[in-house]
Amino acid sequence: MHPRRLASRFAVARLLRSLVAPLALALPPLLWVADATHRASLTPLGRDQGIFQYIAWALSRGERDYRDIRDVNGPLTHLVHRVLLALGGADEHRFRILDLVVTGATFAVVGACLPGLRSRRAPELLDRVAWALAAWVVLSGQYLLYGYWDIAQRESFFDWFLLPSVALQLVAQSSLYRGRHLRLLGLVGALSVIPFFGKPTYALFTLAQLLALAVDDELAVPRRKAIRAFVLGGALGALSQLAVLVATGDALAYARIQLADVPAMYRFIWPRAAADIFSNPWCASQAIFGLVGAVVLLSLVLLREMPRRVIAVALLPVCAVGSVVAQAKGFPYHFHPVTAGVHLQWLVFAAWLAERTRVSQRRLALMRLAPIAFGVVVALRVATSMEDSPYIRAVWLLWGASTPQDRQTREYFARFPEPDYFPFELRKTAVYLREHTSPGDRVQTYGMDPYVLFLAGRLSATPYIYAYDLDADAAIGGGTAGRPDDDQIVHIRALRDAHEADLLSRLAARPPAAFVFLDKSPLMTRDDAWDDFEEHCPTAAAWVHGRYREAARFGHDHVWLRDDVAPAEAAPTDEEPPGEPP
Repeated sequence: MHPRRLASRFAVARLLRSLVAPLALALPPLLWVADATHRASLTPLGRDQGIFQYIAWALSRGERDYRDIRDVNGPLTHLVHRVLLALGGADEHRFRILDLVVTGATFAVVGACLPGLRSRRAPELLDRVAWALAAWVVLSGQYLLYGYWDIAQRESFFDWFLLPSVALQLVAQSSLYRGRHLRLLGLVGALSVIPFFGKPTYALFTLAQLLALAVDDELAVPRRKAIRAFVLGGALGALSQLAVLVATGDALAYARIQLADVPAMYRFIWPRAAADIFSNPWCASQAIFGLVGAVVLLSLVLLREMPRRVIAVALLPVCAVGSVVAQAKGFPYHFHPVTAGVHLQWLVFAAWLAERTRVSQRRLALMRLAPIAFGVVVALRVATSMEDSPYIRAVWLLWGASTPQDRQTREYFARFPEPDYFPFELRKTAVYLREHTSPGDRVQTYGMDPYVLFLAGRLSATPYIYAYDLDADAAIGGGTAGRPDDDQIVHIRALRDAHEADLLSRLAARPPAAFVFLDKSPLMTRDDAWDDFEEHCPTAAAWVHGRYREAARFGHDHVWLRDDVAPAEAAPTDEEPPGEPP
């Protein structure tokens, strides 16, 4: 055979060996994942996204984080929402698109880092592109099993930094890339530390990454230099977030909330023990998948089949389970690092197996089928699981949510029922506030939905945007992970009393144009928001009652206007809408 033709056949064979495994993973579920991605972009925001939309908007209007807005979440969440707002994320559809694009891009970056676990040569661009596609499909598949309430959440935002950090570490510690190790390790450290400023429990992942770095016997640079680069990068990542905090917030107020108020009061709100969280079959299954995957990968590392830099990937879902337990809440979105970590384990095993079974001897040729078989099994798992995706099931999205007008109707929001969240009513309330208050007026809410302030374009009159700062019964009641003792209850009541006194002093100094009482909000003792406010804040309620009166009601939302701005006509109700929502 002519040498040129022989070389061409060899190149084609090598190309097929490179592409067949990732394509076996990516192609079977591709259409379902792409369709679910499109449909997910047509869903509305939930309560948590609305809260952070308001906070981000208020910060852009000059409010100081943690001083003018009392929130227990770290500044990273607020920063993400500010960036998304700057890119047009005030529109819910655009917000969803931005989240899906950035999330998908990070998944692709993760996949591009997978080739080279066993290879003796640097992977080619086509290898990386193929594995990027496979990772986007597989990781998007698990992401789109979460409902509209649980995507674009805090943990999924933090995965934008965590997952690329862990994946880039596979590249940074590889001997195939000379001259770039220290810079890459600095980037890995920065991406690893930044999520601390979302939730401190993300320190667990950094410890696992440092362990993978400390025990790696194949580093191309001295271990001390490698660790120093990682730590320096982490310090720069922390400084970037501290700079954001100082520029937009009150660092002392943030420290006081995190170090004093959270341990004293907020940790007792809905705490759940690990046995309680993992009694849910879905939660238990995700933890089991993660633990089994960790055992498999660590065993291969101990047998020296896999490089030691894989340890960070092996421990990722284990650390994620630890983060869930440490937070003691067990909300579905807390499991984003768990499920993403499990699927990343599968991808790493698939990429390693594809390289491990590249053999030239014909008698061993059957080994080449192993990565194809594993890829098909994972693809089947992802494809069949899409049957449970809430977006694939919601066929009505294709015709009932296709236009902006469709996504503003009562019928649209009724498709997303929640027992304590009423988005269509929030929009009608926001319209009323815009029509009956001035842009410079302040509005106070009592409940859990400051999103109404964002929709109305009005700032909160006080930092208290959550009812649980003024009604401490949830904290006093505790949960399966613990209840406050008598001394702690006294402290909780003292904090609550201080909050009410501060609320009243601010109201008296600058009376808001309106109050909005949101019935059936979570963490209130009573369903009726005014009754709850009157019972738990009697002094402030007396002040409000003497100066405000109910001017409108839209379902569960009650608007009280100050006497000098309240209209003389009868209050409109849910049956008398003031106009179409924005």
